[in-house]
Amino acid sequence: MKSTSEAAGFDLAMNMARQSLYRFAALSLVDPRAGSWEQLTGLRDDPLLPEAAALIRNLPQAQPAELGMGECPIEMLDPRLVLDSLPDSEHALNTQFETTFGLLVSSPCPPYETEYIDSKFTFQRSNSLADISGFYQAFGLTITDRHPERPDHVVLELEFMASLLQLERQAANQDSVRREEHQQVCRDAETLFLKEHLAWWVPAFAKLLSHEGRGGFYEAVGAFLGALIPAERALLHVDIQSCPVSPSSLERPEACEGCQLAM
Repeated sequence: MKSTSEAAGFDLAMNMARQSLYRFAALSLVDPRAGSWEQLTGLRDDPLLPEAAALIRNLPQAQPAELGMGECPIEMLDPRLVLDSLPDSEHALNTQFETTFGLLVSSPCPPYETEYIDSKFTFQRSNSLADISGFYQAFGLTITDRHPERPDHVVLELEFMASLLQLERQAANQDSVRREEHQQVCRDAETLFLKEHLAWWVPAFAKLLSHEGRGGFYEAVGAFLGALIPAERALLHVDIQSCPVSPSSLERPEACEGCQLAM
């Protein structure tokens, strides 16, 4: 007998694999002072994460027709390459983190989406922040104040995609006549958020990250992230980003209190 998920044409393995990769990408970019080094070290002996990446790499539908600027080939979607580059101590990782990102928003590779919108367009920056927050709120996610951060930080955006995949999986297991409707709402949100937020700026960020972190952990993270986005574009049928993107940090968009998403 088929499970509810299988009967609805829902691919449970692919869903869980995608969620794992988003969560790993997010964890790799968390400030080491929040304990990410220890968590990443614990993943070195976890066989499930490499298996999840291999599943996505081997999916024909995850192969983009072409790569956009800053995007990497799907062969780089391998968490082992990232974990092999992980320093041997939290202190060493924190040193690389500070060297790569600096102490200011206007670093060479800012991890904030709105820093890639021309600073002259302050209204567009404000609208983008409001739109991101609206996505979070629409799915019952709030921004906590444990570690103050803006909603457009790359970690929060990656975590949001992981949360949507979890909600999609929960919807697939519902014994409800509205099960497919709930699944479709989640899938539509994944597609729209990827298109309007992650896909247009993260490849540029990933390329800058690889450059600024050259020879270290964050170079590997940049390559992994640069491969994740085109795979997701292919899976969700999101068009390639054709316009050049770079940070514009003459003016900082308004800050937002809060940090990690919570359901």
